[in-house]
Amino acid sequence: MFPVSWQVLLAYALCSLVLDAASNPQTVLPLALVPWTPPIGLALAFLLLHGSRYAPWLIAVTFLLGLPVHGQPGDWLAALWAATLLMLGLLGISTWLIRGLKIDSGLSSQRDLSWFVVAAVVGAMLDSGVHVFARSPEAAPDVWAWGADLVNYWVGALIRLLVIAPLVLVHARHDWAAWRSWRPSREMILQAITIAVALAVIFGLKFTDEFKFFYLLFLPLIWVAMRHGIQGATAALAYIHIGLNAILEWRGLHVVAVVEFQMLMLGLTITGLFLGLTVSARRAAEEKLHQREAELNQAMRLAAAGEMTQAIAHELNQPLSALANYARASRAMLDAPEQHGTLLAETLGKIDREATRAGQVVHRLREFFRGGGLRLETLSAAELIEEGLAPARRRAERAGIAVSVDLHGDLPLFLADRVQMGTVLHNLLVNAIEAIESDDPKTRAIAITVRQLDAGRLRFCVRDSGRGVVPEMRGRLFESFATSKPEGMGLGLTISRTLVEAHGGELLLDNLRPTRFCFTLPIQP
Repeated sequence: MFPVSWQVLLAYALCSLVLDAASNPQTVLPLALVPWTPPIGLALAFLLLHGSRYAPWLIAVTFLLGLPVHGQPGDWLAALWAATLLMLGLLGISTWLIRGLKIDSGLSSQRDLSWFVVAAVVGAMLDSGVHVFARSPEAAPDVWAWGADLVNYWVGALIRLLVIAPLVLVHARHDWAAWRSWRPSREMILQAITIAVALAVIFGLKFTDEFKFFYLLFLPLIWVAMRHGIQGATAALAYIHIGLNAILEWRGLHVVAVVEFQMLMLGLTITGLFLGLTVSARRAAEEKLHQREAELNQAMRLAAAGEMTQAIAHELNQPLSALANYARASRAMLDAPEQHGTLLAETLGKIDREATRAGQVVHRLREFFRGGGLRLETLSAAELIEEGLAPARRRAERAGIAVSVDLHGDLPLFLADRVQMGTVLHNLLVNAIEAIESDDPKTRAIAITVRQLDAGRLRFCVRDSGRGVVPEMRGRLFESFATSKPEGMGLGLTISRTLVEAHGGELLLDNLRPTRFCFTLPIQP
């Protein structure tokens, strides 16, 4: 429920006065309300937004604002009873919608709008009954006249409900400060002009039947609904309704013709509401999907950071261990600097190189995780292999795995991000090591091969001597979170494929047994 301030109550009172005056019972149109009954669409919207505790206040406003329009009623008790009966009916309908069916008062879904239309039909019947049966018997001398009046007033009340109430409900959530600064766009002005032109064509051409051209109003309404959703559709329907009623009032058409136009307006209104809501619901679903994609991308990046932590640890372990060893050696050599001066200088140089390498690894991987672009540099195949193999070499040696490198022919230089593509190669090597660590030590072997496929591509392959990919994983290797490792997250190959594709290449499983993963890189990316 929305909080109610005196400004909202005053706005309701003024709107009720204007709408009640516009539906004066003396008009030729069968749109009028009996004295002392409020505009039904506005009253139902207020109850849906603010709850039942304001129903007595609405009855009081109805009586006070009815005086300037209708004058004093002939029978005060009958007028009070009619207004109270209508308000209690609207209160029951609003309670049924909000508490029973639990619809959103902003009409945010097709279900909400469908049930609101059903409630509007019932509310229009109630309004029509109060309107007709509250009159004196002389005003409706026979049953047939009463029946005709019930139908006429029911159609008018239903249109008021379907035009006024949704207009208030879908725009009630907007900040009024934003409305004060709102300015119509050129497209909105053009749409309003188009509706006016359609009305002019319908009623302005001589020697034609107005009903034949009523379909022209569907064209600008569809335009508005497709561009602005339910908010635009409700505003356009209100604009059309006002224009149509003004023309019918000015033309002074017969009641039968007016009712026929009202039936056409009823079909236009229902079509516009459901079309506008469909567009708004689709846009809301798209926005929600985009939000979820953004959240998923963020989660994937965090998960990727977790998956790549092991790779970072391996890459940093070697330089950090070397730094510690070199530092201890340098401290020992400081005991006799004259004797170990040259060796000490070399050791300090190695400390500098290892520290620089560790800093570069951390910096470049941090850039990747933060969404940085590629930092391309000219590389040779041997340099890239060394970048990926160096962090895994000691692990392979401890496991007794023989690693061979085969460079076919005179391979050209190429452009690539050293850290990212080194990470890809390192990930493939670690997967191969883990796949054969438990095999017979005599057969543990990994082969790295590089060859030029054509004038524009190099192919890097990592083959191991293991038992191959398990059958249940063969079709899911590159899916996120698909893994057969007890401690794996299933993102290594997914991330590797993303990095390779960012360079314009591709990563694939080239052979099942022995397992061979290959990726290509363009020489000119």
